[in-house]
Amino acid sequence: MMYAPFRARNDRPLMDAILRDKVRIAEAVNATVITLHDAPQGYAQFASGAARKFVSDPHRLIGA
Repeated sequence: MMYAPFRARNDRPLMDAILRDKVRIAEAVNATVITLHDAPQGYAQFASGAARKFVSDPHRLIGA
């Protein structure tokens, strides 16, 4: 899949910033890390229209 030229120019600096931990993606998109045990509550909040994203971490590799 090909990207438009303007997109390719803008994506590289963003990708580099993410890889060098200069941008905190989880904070920027309002993400909340949940365990598999907390998934039903997270789904209920999501279904009710909560203004946040939920990231499942069943093996606790990300850390909350």
